[in-house]
Amino acid sequence: MQFRHQSAQDAPQGVRRRPEGMPDQPPPRAPVAPKAPGSPPLPVQKPVTDEPEPVAPARWKRTLKRVLSALAIVLALSLTYVFLLMGEPDEDSQLTAQNAVQEETIRVPIAASEVGGNADLNPLAVNFGKPVLALYGSDLPLQKATLFDTAFHGGYARRMRLVYTFPDGQTLTVESLRPTGAVALLSGADYRLTLDSLYAIAGMDAVRLENDESICLLARDLEAAYAVVCPKTHADALATLTKQLSLMQPSTP
Repeated sequence: MQFRHQSAQDAPQGVRRRPEGMPDQPPPRAPVAPKAPGSPPLPVQKPVTDEPEPVAPARWKRTLKRVLSALAIVLALSLTYVFLLMGEPDEDSQLTAQNAVQEETIRVPIAASEVGGNADLNPLAVNFGKPVLALYGSDLPLQKATLFDTAFHGGYARRMRLVYTFPDGQTLTVESLRPTGAVALLSGADYRLTLDSLYAIAGMDAVRLENDESICLLARDLEAAYAVVCPKTHADALATLTKQLSLMQPSTP
């Protein structure tokens, strides 16, 4: 037995009917409230303190700071190098210290002796103990030679003095002294240092001293000191006489 299906609304098959009471249009959408515009960001609040706000250094200041740092390093290295050089004794200082160590002190004096101009000078030179300065090839005759000791710095200074005679009777004195510091014994003649001329005595550099009456040339080596005293009236002959001065080496028999 067949039954024909019919919807409850008695609508034809395949067609849906709107239920009763359903509105024809969808309800209106509720209006959307517009978003409130965003508030601007708050300013950065400064810390509550009395200290000034830190400011980034300018570029030129950073460059200047680097340059000054480099200069400070270079200056420190230079000063270190200078101090190292000053700490090392140079050759002159070493030679001076060596001379000071080798400077002798004569404790026992010898009896003074004197010979005439025609006598042999070698015995006196042997007793002097070091090379003796003397004139060679000169026309000036040797008047006398004297060997004696003088009190000096708690000991004695040994001196050998040769006296030569000019034609007018004035004398030229050539003296050898030891120790080398004994040249201070000649400072009592009111000599003044002059630098207008350079001299050399037997291969040694000499300085010139003078007073109102005479000229004194001083030279020294590691073993002895030497002095030449000439009257000012014969100053013109001094350059020639210094070329005729030589060191006499004493020889024992």
